[in-house]
Amino acid sequence: MPRRPARVTGVYERVSGSHIWSARIRVNGKLVRKSFGTGPKGRTDAIAWVEKARTIKRTGQGVLPATAKRPVLTTAEVAVLGDTDAITVGKLCDEFGRYVKAHPEEYRDQTNPPKRIAEIKEMFGDHAAAALKSSEIENWLDEIHEERNLANATINKMRGTFSMIFKHGKRKDLANVNPAADVPLRDVGHGIVERFLSTDEEKRLREVLQRKIDSHDPIKQPELRKQAIHRLLEFEVSLKSGMRRSEQYNLRWGDVNFDRRIMRLRKTKNGKPRNAYIIDDVAAALKQLRDLDLERRDRSGDLPNKSPKDVVFAKADNKKWWQATLDEAKIQNYRWHDNRHTFCSRLVQAGVHLKVVQEAAGHASIASTMRYAHFEQSQVVDAMTVLNAKR
Repeated sequence: MPRRPARVTGVYERVSGSHIWSARIRVNGKLVRKSFGTGPKGRTDAIAWVEKARTIKRTGQGVLPATAKRPVLTTAEVAVLGDTDAITVGKLCDEFGRYVKAHPEEYRDQTNPPKRIAEIKEMFGDHAAAALKSSEIENWLDEIHEERNLANATINKMRGTFSMIFKHGKRKDLANVNPAADVPLRDVGHGIVERFLSTDEEKRLREVLQRKIDSHDPIKQPELRKQAIHRLLEFEVSLKSGMRRSEQYNLRWGDVNFDRRIMRLRKTKNGKPRNAYIIDDVAAALKQLRDLDLERRDRSGDLPNKSPKDVVFAKADNKKWWQATLDEAKIQNYRWHDNRHTFCSRLVQAGVHLKVVQEAAGHASIASTMRYAHFEQSQVVDAMTVLNAKR
């Protein structure tokens, strides 16, 4: 029978045997209680908190919390962080800005978030974070919406950045509130409607892309012809692998395994690596891409391309050629991401089990996969014939 851990004064289980740990100290005659996690880590965190508080209480070198939401700070920590009641929005902006810069895998866009953080700091930098009200944030968003004629979606992004600044501050014990969380989101209409590509639309798209290839002479215009072939292959891999755009264009050759027929995707939507699968058509497209031997070009001599040398796709931005192709093929309301929708929908229409579709698409839950369970109208009609009267 394992020995019970030694008792530590001030550290206790909320309910005996629950393994949910709490700690308590007396500050100015008032008992301050703080809950921690479960199991050994919860107990360890509770012990560290109560021992740190006792050391500060004994030596006077620090600040004790008046409530469970306030951190226990040593004198050195106070010098760096300041009293949480006196911490400004500007300090929260600086802390979150450093975090964004240090975590490019989580914040792949290293341009727009820092711009929004800087704008928030310029407006509210001197405000005490604890005293900022939701109404002040909402009024400011109203003002910049009117003054600069910004779209509601842009205002929502600004509001989201504001909220993330305070969330990060709470994680770092620099803030106890998040006033941005109570600011309502703006109406952006019905949003984008996902749809899948019909066989006729796919045929028209491929014809346009093939015409682009045929328009370049292989002798006189070899590079332009290679680029046109590359575009067709980009479309082929997207449509038949189900990768998200960011997953596809961050793919590196070292993560392509033709023997195991998988592509290891390291930059995904939820930050967790996953596998995409290589069917014969995708394998052929990838090998043709490799034979093209194209590289991502530098923007200029002063702006070298920061992409890894072994990226699979020589182009990182497909917006211009993709939209031009859609226009020429006379296809409306269709985005690159809808290739993924088409991938999932076609698997379902072919009778593939939803759990297999979930794995192929990398969905965290089967509920996400269910959104793609569309059927062609002819399939629905054919299935409904079972209701016909027997004659």
